[in-house]
Amino acid sequence: MYFNKSERIFLQILLFITAVSIVSGGLTLTVFPLDGSIINIINSKASSCKVCTSNNTQRQCYNSLTLVNRTDLEFNCTKPQDFFKVEIVHKIACNLELCGLINPYIGFSDLLPFDRKFVWEIEADSQKSFQIKFANTRLNQIAPSDSCANKQTYTLRAAKVLLGKFCSSGTIRSVTIQGQGSLSLDLPAGQKPSSDMFLVSAVERIPTFAKISVTLQKGLLSSTLLTPNYPNSFPDTELMEWYFHIPNNCKTAIKFSIPKKPTCLKDKTYVEFRNKVTSTKDVLLRGDQPVQKQGSFSLRLKNCQMDTGPSDGLSMSLTVTAFPEPQRFTSVGVLAAVNIIILIVLLVVFIVTRKKKRDLHTEESVYNLGNTNLQTRPKKPSNDELMVYSHLLRKQKDSV
Repeated sequence: MYFNKSERIFLQILLFITAVSIVSGGLTLTVFPLDGSIINIINSKASSCKVCTSNNTQRQCYNSLTLVNRTDLEFNCTKPQDFFKVEIVHKIACNLELCGLINPYIGFSDLLPFDRKFVWEIEADSQKSFQIKFANTRLNQIAPSDSCANKQTYTLRAAKVLLGKFCSSGTIRSVTIQGQGSLSLDLPAGQKPSSDMFLVSAVERIPTFAKISVTLQKGLLSSTLLTPNYPNSFPDTELMEWYFHIPNNCKTAIKFSIPKKPTCLKDKTYVEFRNKVTSTKDVLLRGDQPVQKQGSFSLRLKNCQMDTGPSDGLSMSLTVTAFPEPQRFTSVGVLAAVNIIILIVLLVVFIVTRKKKRDLHTEESVYNLGNTNLQTRPKKPSNDELMVYSHLLRKQKDSV
């Protein structure tokens, strides 16, 4: 398979070609590491099975082996996959806006019988950070002792700090890391990757050592996250950020579970909430945090300079839950309703008062006995007046 230069830069694919044959009862592989990748063949069970290399003059066998060039390998047992695992490391220099594509699908078909670990080591320019977008897959953080349902586990690191273990199908949409970091994928023997490819790009340098972006939406309105190095301590004096994308019609409840609190020698540990309008700080790290108003917000955790005693440190989990805000009148709505009611009352009072004034107004009779001419009223006669008028006309006619 051939990839031109632009494809290698864009995709940053890790490819090696293996030729497999059975020789003298052992498995033989010819390995071609490409694009600066490193392949580690590791005996994980300290067995007597070894991996051997040979040249024209001699043959040497090892418990583990690191390869950077084309190498012919031979295992001195019939099922080396029972004893060895394979680690494939690829380095990505992230200096451009688009650094590459993390793609575990390419190649390695002949290594399916082995447990494999793919590692992408990424380093950004000193003035930049790098970002990994998990596209449609998105990740879900799990505790160190837990495992994914499909046994395919991702691990994120920012330099030497463990950000956590993750499974596919979650709420985490991206991670941004300052300087250098890595993403790894552990695949059990016989399995192919189940997730999509991930895009790596250079972005503006962030003020925190790492930033995890979470999207809560219909069907996934809650997420539980763990502090770096959990259950061990959050790094000394470091600052970490989580950004939560929340629907505009939702509020957010936040709860901390804090199994360990540090003893501070300098400064204070605090959590800070930020949205488009306000910023609030809490130095108590209480379990239940104030409900966040509608929309997206960020949560920053800052550790103090800690006493390095064995029982000291900071580690906690945080659960964030979004919920639709109940429909109710706001203060502006209530005021508007009161004003409308007042206007209606005033209008009714005005109409009633006017009617009373009209009824009390004395006018000359509609019929003048001294003059047979009817007088014109400025208003329509009432029913009572019409009856009186008719009676007088009838009486006058009878007298004639």
